[in-house]
Amino acid sequence: MDFKLRSLKIEDIEYMFEFIEDEEISSNFIFTRYPYSKKKMIDFIKESWESKENLHYAIEVNKEYAGTVSLKNINYIDRHAEYAIVLRKKYWGMGISTKATGEILKYGFNAINLNKIYLNVLSTNKRAIRFYEKFGFKKKGFLENMYILTEDIVI
Repeated sequence: MDFKLRSLKIEDIEYMFEFIEDEEISSNFIFTRYPYSKKKMIDFIKESWESKENLHYAIEVNKEYAGTVSLKNINYIDRHAEYAIVLRKKYWGMGISTKATGEILKYGFNAINLNKIYLNVLSTNKRAIRFYEKFGFKKKGFLENMYILTEDIVI
């Protein structure tokens, strides 16, 4: 399997709409909703090319867009960011989320020197919670659905 993270491309839009229109997937989006119109999607992709605070990468498998993995709301002074991932159903159960998550966490901790990466997840999304906990994310108390990974976790 050929796997890599790359910049988002305008051509990825057709695949992105798969998970936006899939109720099982999109119902788990919490605070930041993906843009639903083609124009907003294009703006989202173009913004990803220039932003330093929101790093969105396409997950590419065998030269096809499989999903997006992100470090968002990056605070370079306090050294923390929010992690997010979404994967097309076609690629579920293949270990791709594990590879992409490992890559983005290594980048966050090693390349841009973060000391905390957090995520938000609905308490009803048990599958995602089990996945995040395998990476060492721990539930924290001030928000019921916030999980945090700190620099003392070895990846």
